[in-house]
Amino acid sequence: MHLPTKQSDSISDIAVKSRSLTELFLQNLLPVANPIEISVSNDIFANQPSTRLLLITEGQVYYRVRGKLVAVFEEGDLIGLTRSLNLNEGVFSCIDKVQLVPYERDELIAHVNADLKLQKNWAHYLVCNVAFFQNALAQEIRAEFQPQAGFIHFHKGEVIIRQGDEADKVYTLLDGSADAVCDGVKVGEINTNEIFGALAVFTRQPRIASVIATSDCTVLAVRKEEFVDLIDHQPQICMGLIEEMASKINQLNNQLLAKQ
Repeated sequence: MHLPTKQSDSISDIAVKSRSLTELFLQNLLPVANPIEISVSNDIFANQPSTRLLLITEGQVYYRVRGKLVAVFEEGDLIGLTRSLNLNEGVFSCIDKVQLVPYERDELIAHVNADLKLQKNWAHYLVCNVAFFQNALAQEIRAEFQPQAGFIHFHKGEVIIRQGDEADKVYTLLDGSADAVCDGVKVGEINTNEIFGALAVFTRQPRIASVIATSDCTVLAVRKEEFVDLIDHQPQICMGLIEEMASKINQLNNQLLAKQ
């Protein structure tokens, strides 16, 4: 399973662990029916018993809650547990061929309870699933409820600007340090009192690089509309930005020449 948006390495690690645990506790449990193949479906569980669980062996399954895509499940993921316990408001769907192996909830639980080691694996699996969605919620809250402007604090390792995102703010680094990273490669450093994120605002293009905090830091965020107004009234700010951008370009040119 993975998030529909870019996810942290810790979330990816949890997903991998969850799949490996699923393989362990299903190892000697027989399916309740033959594998199922579905081409396209708006609700994979529509004709399945309420206690049915499905192991994905091929393809991807999309999980939506109230129409919003929450997670994407893939080969090795077991789906349907929350549904079987009446804890699920979501819908599982697919837009391409998927193969699924059906299991019965009560048979699975009896199988797990018959062996102490499997009980531990099962408990670990449940905790992994809780941790996955806790981390996903934290990531979502960070993105949705981050202040639109003003002073924002970031911890070391947090993403201030994400490559590919829409440019809706311009930032000034007030305290701490940060790196500019493009396609996983460091391309620059952000210095204290430096304005960053303005280029994408001017060009109206998606962010061309991420900015990641390399220490705990504080930034001042200004909405792009307010920043444009500020430039209109204080054009000297624009001159300063042009000088900074020219300096960065010279640095990159020197780096390229040094590698030749």
